[in-house]
Amino acid sequence: MIGKYYSPARFALLFVFLIILLLLRKPDILTGPQLYAEDGSVFLRDQLVSPWTALFLPYNGQFHTLPRLVALFESFFPLIAVPLLCSLVSVLINAFCLAVFFLPWNRWLVENDLLRAAVCVVMATTLDGSEMIGFSGPLMWFLYLVAILLLFRPEGDAPRSTTERAVVIAAIALIGLSVAPMVMMIPLAIWLLLKRHGFQKIVAAAFLFAMAFQMFALLFTPRTDHPAALSSPLYLIAQVSTATVVSLEYAGVLTPLVGKTESVEISRLPSIGPPLFVVIGLTVLVTWLLTVSSGRDRMRIAVGLYVVVGTLASVLYTRNLLGYSLTLNGNAPFLPARYMVLAGGVLAYIVCLLLQKLPLRDPRLQAACFMFVFAVGIHSNFHQPPYADFSWKTAVPKIAAWEAVHAAGKPDPMVIPIVPAPWSISLP
Repeated sequence: MIGKYYSPARFALLFVFLIILLLLRKPDILTGPQLYAEDGSVFLRDQLVSPWTALFLPYNGQFHTLPRLVALFESFFPLIAVPLLCSLVSVLINAFCLAVFFLPWNRWLVENDLLRAAVCVVMATTLDGSEMIGFSGPLMWFLYLVAILLLFRPEGDAPRSTTERAVVIAAIALIGLSVAPMVMMIPLAIWLLLKRHGFQKIVAAAFLFAMAFQMFALLFTPRTDHPAALSSPLYLIAQVSTATVVSLEYAGVLTPLVGKTESVEISRLPSIGPPLFVVIGLTVLVTWLLTVSSGRDRMRIAVGLYVVVGTLASVLYTRNLLGYSLTLNGNAPFLPARYMVLAGGVLAYIVCLLLQKLPLRDPRLQAACFMFVFAVGIHSNFHQPPYADFSWKTAVPKIAAWEAVHAAGKPDPMVIPIVPAPWSISLP
């Protein structure tokens, strides 16, 4: 019978399989681990400089509790092991966030367990992995997916034991304190708080409590980025809307379906005809799906699109990334891949709904067809280039010497280059 393939053992196997897939996509995680961007310049740096308070420091107007917990964990080990530990822990968390969708309480979204497992595999292999795999910074976007599942979990499938409930509350609070972009979920969480009865009401309240801290950080702590400077409200709306649609087309749909290389080639065509055809085709497809689906499915699609479009639009504006995608022939495929995780999840869900409209009753056939839809994207995007080699072995004795001097209360400014250039660890 459809939807009855889950077992704890199979969940564990899927989790391990996802870990292996992520490592195979970027094997230099094991052969030449590197600290990437904020992992070194912010989270490790702050842990070295302020070991007792780093966990509670906002960065760029946001709390990043989970990456800071990773840095705290690294501090218990020799410096030489830090890049490898950071990469491995990040991969473990990434794989677990994806594997959560396989759990049986998500059958209200996709009944077929095998199809949900296929979604997990596709999400691990088709998304552009550049600057994503083995890096704790983008984990917030995978945590975002988990938070959505926890918030909208049916009351009938809510955890029963005290231990399980405590884990869920701790998880939603930790995610809320790690994922500031989830402020877009505040209206939905308020609606859930008013509508739900029982444990799921507590989950919504815990999430809103965590979001209150993120709102405080966003409003009252400094940011290093600056919103796009636009001349008028109407112009702002037009620019943000255009950039959001074009970014979703190239980086959110074409890249996972046909590959990043092919998406780049399409964006560089001398005519806007093919890109425009893709936009029109996607609009027709989603409109048709909204028309023929049940009321519940229409609501799920609408909520998914709201979260994806609203979150992406806010990121493009606040991070001043509009320039990537103001035209159909631009640089949208090069938009940082982390911002497309939510779009990838909604795309996968829409494909699941489409397959369920077809006369495919065998759950194995459904899962196989789903994998076939994304086969080109898996092939094109699977292997990711290695990072440049910034010798961590050379940096370790310098940092160790700085720690000794710093412990004695003496200043010894130092800059350690890390990936990607010109990022660095600046020690005072």
